[in-house]
Amino acid sequence: MRINRIPSLPVIVAALAFWSPALADDSPFASIYTTELLPEGGREAEQWVTWSTSKPDERFDVVRGRTEVEYGVTSRFQLALYANYQWTGIRPSGPGARDGITDTTRFTGFSAEAIYQVLNPFTDPLGLALYVEPEIGAGERAIEGKLLFQKNFLEDRLILVANINFEWEWAHDVTTGDWEHESAVEFYLGASYRFAPGWYGGVELLNENGYEGHLLFDHANAETNAFYFGPALHFGSETWWATLAVYQQLPWAGNPAHEPGALTHGLLTKAERFRVRLRLGARL
Repeated sequence: MRINRIPSLPVIVAALAFWSPALADDSPFASIYTTELLPEGGREAEQWVTWSTSKPDERFDVVRGRTEVEYGVTSRFQLALYANYQWTGIRPSGPGARDGITDTTRFTGFSAEAIYQVLNPFTDPLGLALYVEPEIGAGERAIEGKLLFQKNFLEDRLILVANINFEWEWAHDVTTGDWEHESAVEFYLGASYRFAPGWYGGVELLNENGYEGHLLFDHANAETNAFYFGPALHFGSETWWATLAVYQQLPWAGNPAHEPGALTHGLLTKAERFRVRLRLGARL
């Protein structure tokens, strides 16, 4: 997997010469989940590619991949299993660089996903779903929970969504043999509008907060706070769909740990400045 392959994928999407309506389980967002699920017995394969780039005083590039298979157990309950992997390339270029030289490709583990739809956005006043995702990898463990909200307007042409995410992580320190605890709380907001049959355009706002220690279970200390914002474009046909989003870090970052040099012009220095995410889905 290499970064220079990424730009060619959205070109394929933009070059489509036909129009067809997106189906209900398509996602017009790249990072935010809707409350719409696969129908009972529905199956789908999905590929995620996320490119994170640019940090002060270093050439920073990380490409994360995720290959996923989803299955609709019922019309309200969906399961998924996926494999995770990434390539990391880092070259320090100044005295302020936080990372050392890195050029690695590695398999990071497996994840499972379960989503239960409590309220349907088409038949109830508000869509609501519960999400849980355990993950296991070499020396790493994590579990993530989400509250998913959705409200449709203008005969379902306009979709507003919100996600509240909680994550607990365990990382094994090979030097001490201890398991380090970290956690995160994230607030995601998105809006997407169907401007042509099969096509949606929208925006996503991501607020990510990191903690040392496990919230609710340990004495957790706030460490990082960052915001990302960007546009998202979606196309869906009867057999496949694609969503592309580009995010830029906003100069609203906080420094709750009061770490020297953590912020530069309102940006979190340890976090990437830009992200590009592509999701491709195919119905099986």
